[in-house]
Amino acid sequence: MNRTTPFLCFSAFVGFAYGLFAQDDVRPLKTIDEVIEGIDSLLDDIDRTSGSQVPAQQASPQDTFLPNTFEGNSPDADIDRSYRMQNELMLESLRDGQPAVAGSEPLPATNLDDINPEGGQIEQPPLRSPRPITGAITSDLDYKTASLEDLLREVELLQLPEFATPLNIPDASAVAQPMPVIPSSPTSAKPEEELVTNEVVSTPLLDPTPVSNIPIDIEEYTVLGEQIDQELKEKIREAIMETRLASSGSNNPFVTRSVFKATAYCNRVLGRLNAPHHKRYRRDVLLSLINMHERNQAWVDAAKSYERFIEEFAADEKYPFEDHEDAPGIPDLRAGLGSVEKLLEGQKRGAPTIPETHIRTGKIYRSLGAHRMALNKFYDAINATLTIPSNKAFELAERRKGNALEHRMDAESNQAMFEIAETFMDSEDYANAIKFYDRLWRLEQLEDTDRAVVRFNQGLAHYRRARDTLRKQERIERMPRDQQVPMELDYDQTPRADFAKVKEILRGYGTLYPQSHYVPESHYLLALTYEQLNQDEESIKELLVLLREADFNPELILNLESTRAKGDRDYATINELKGIWNFWKKKTGNYLANKFFENAEYFNAYRIYSALQDIDPSPSWQVPVLYQVALCEEKLGNYVQAMETYSSIEDYVNSVKEAREDMANNEYLNFVFGMAKWRREQLEDTRAIRQAVNRYGIYTIPSRPDPALPAFE
Repeated sequence: MNRTTPFLCFSAFVGFAYGLFAQDDVRPLKTIDEVIEGIDSLLDDIDRTSGSQVPAQQASPQDTFLPNTFEGNSPDADIDRSYRMQNELMLESLRDGQPAVAGSEPLPATNLDDINPEGGQIEQPPLRSPRPITGAITSDLDYKTASLEDLLREVELLQLPEFATPLNIPDASAVAQPMPVIPSSPTSAKPEEELVTNEVVSTPLLDPTPVSNIPIDIEEYTVLGEQIDQELKEKIREAIMETRLASSGSNNPFVTRSVFKATAYCNRVLGRLNAPHHKRYRRDVLLSLINMHERNQAWVDAAKSYERFIEEFAADEKYPFEDHEDAPGIPDLRAGLGSVEKLLEGQKRGAPTIPETHIRTGKIYRSLGAHRMALNKFYDAINATLTIPSNKAFELAERRKGNALEHRMDAESNQAMFEIAETFMDSEDYANAIKFYDRLWRLEQLEDTDRAVVRFNQGLAHYRRARDTLRKQERIERMPRDQQVPMELDYDQTPRADFAKVKEILRGYGTLYPQSHYVPESHYLLALTYEQLNQDEESIKELLVLLREADFNPELILNLESTRAKGDRDYATINELKGIWNFWKKKTGNYLANKFFENAEYFNAYRIYSALQDIDPSPSWQVPVLYQVALCEEKLGNYVQAMETYSSIEDYVNSVKEAREDMANNEYLNFVFGMAKWRREQLEDTRAIRQAVNRYGIYTIPSRPDPALPAFE
């Protein structure tokens, strides 16, 4: 026997004796000799019982905790013991319905046929019936004949965390068989509870995200560096991967759970990255947070993240730190907001420069309508290119690409100036926009593609300032004479000077920059300028040049593709050019037809409107064009044809399902349809009156003028 056994027995005996003395203060104290004799007798009993152990009986959910031969199990037993030795320690769910147990009579054998019906199936107990538990009755040990080592082992088993798990309903096989003995070591796997769930019909309201069979290719992020432990690396990786998996849905104004979770993960990790060598990881986490907000088009949160990034790293001379080429990037300087393609390309560019972050933040502010804040950011970008010292990391990265860092800095400053001019244009401050476009035009290092864009915007700024001045003058002329305050403008700011400047800038634009996609716009803007200067012939010539010499002319496309085989033709580009051709045909044709109609040249307007009818079969184009054709026929005196055209509009809307859907969603089409119906009814009434006059000779005899009244010629 182990040496610790007498000591444990002595401790148990002393504790038990102390409890008895505490319960009964009147009982006389025993001497030391009596206590030692009691201990010796207890040890002799343990030696005798350890040599002859009785095999344990099988326990079932209906057995009690106490063995069958224990005399204290009888309610009539009268011994000197504690009052808690009966079933008071047993659970109420097990005490309910317990059979009366005699003092020395054994319990009858369990009938398994009564527990398990035939076929091995067991009925599900009602909800209010007591449920058997796992862990409370797990041993088939006879506590009366058990040794001290077995009792200690049972005590250790009772302290296992397995007993803290939720109660599980056993299946049919567990009821018929003995309860398994719990292992001596705690299990690492959590118990699984099988729940019976009903079938739920999947609907868009129940499913938070649409199910797609296309796998999403999300690049795994790898945390580099050896100065942090593995646990912190895993936290950084988890936070960045959450930002790549988070989604806010389409046009959802609220923060979704995935975005909130990713933001919380990033903030939690950033709170732990406080050491000087942690800045590279803070850079990656903040850039991942920025990309998540930009991908979800949460521009306010993206602007906050950009400001947080700039505040932390703008004044740091060691930025961009180690491994900056592998860090998540942002879209390039010319990328617009909301472009997924540019966002994916920008993530592979590496860590951005400080001027790039200023420019991107300014674009976000401009899209939100905060023009003054956007201008401040663009000015900060220009100052950053001049004040921030050159970094060797960016210089080596540009050298690997075959570029120079000075070229990148010049591009950043030029882009900042261009964004300043665009911001002034967006805020309708055309004078400052013209000033910055003129500065950009005089730069020598400007590329041809950028020069073409700046040149066109320069002419557009002059045209918009002229139109804005004309609107202001018309508003002043409508006011009473005593309230009119004439505008005092310099000659170079008058509308006539601005229109002349537009002619100077855009005349010959297509010859200087034939590859620019602003060539059609330049012709159309020149046509509008000639119209304002009352030079209608020049305006029509510009429109004809636009349709005849444009690169998207179908004749030029067929000439280029005729030399290629059908399998080598780029049909996607051909369809794109055809779409551009139809757009400009509609725009220029509608402009010319409206011009002829306003000048009372109804026949020319009728010819153009009739030709425009076959360009686009959509209801949003067919209904207005047919209405204009009917108006021209009515002005020309062809009332019968006009009524037929008006009736064709009603037939078209009633027969085409797409037209009815557009009518329900488009107020303009609904208005045009109502006007066509009203004019048809008016023409029918007028026709009926004329037929009645011709048939019955209804007319009025002109009365003689009163000689007393003066005659008016």
